[in-house]
Amino acid sequence: MTQIDSVRTLLRILDTVCPEAELFRGQARDWPLLPGIGRYPQVVDGYDNWGGLHEHIIERFLRLGRPFFSEYPRNDSEAWVLAQHHGLPTRLLDATSNPLKALFFAVNNPADDSSDGVLWAFSYDSWREDLDATTRYSWDTELIPFLPPQIPNPRLMAQEGAFLSYPLPNNCDPLIPVDGLAKNELRLFKLVVPAAAKRNMRRELAVLGVQYRLLFPDLDGIARNIKLTELEEHQPLQPISGGQPYRLNNHTDEP
Repeated sequence: MTQIDSVRTLLRILDTVCPEAELFRGQARDWPLLPGIGRYPQVVDGYDNWGGLHEHIIERFLRLGRPFFSEYPRNDSEAWVLAQHHGLPTRLLDATSNPLKALFFAVNNPADDSSDGVLWAFSYDSWREDLDATTRYSWDTELIPFLPPQIPNPRLMAQEGAFLSYPLPNNCDPLIPVDGLAKNELRLFKLVVPAAAKRNMRRELAVLGVQYRLLFPDLDGIARNIKLTELEEHQPLQPISGGQPYRLNNHTDEP
């Protein structure tokens, strides 16, 4: 498995091994490559397929959220992106067009410094700038990469965000990770981020301007940046009673 232990190594590997890669996703650990809704082991009672469940939770989000929308979503993809942004598990898998920003999400949490991270690089033949209205009913379609809709979202713009729309099956079987899908034109490259290299790569990225306060251009981002640089980076990982590894209490969201 190819490993990256520095920003320089990452750029060299991307240039030589997968120069055609256009999308990237960083993960603090080697979690299954699944969208949020697929991290639940089964479809909830009352639904006979994943597509129906997804449609229901999106419609419920739109109905209950209407009083709070500054602008109502114009289509499915805008609704999915908005729901995901606010924490609702959807069929979307977050990605970015910038490999350094993907690397940030693989190394940004000191609480995961004892585990190897992963950086996925994706290559695809065609892109969609939006998803048409029929897509939501085509549960067996292939994985579709698309650029975010034109909605005012400073975080999405700062992170150069993009998405992969997962093909929800017309059944209740557990979802298959993206790298295991049979009908898939996407080409994937998996790079391992060694645990021992994470702290140093955080520092390299910070020098290059890839840090919380710039990827999250708001008060939350500033607070996270100060928390990381002034507190967490100065806390060595130490064993605690019972021989268990010390874990920083950092509540940064998982991917």
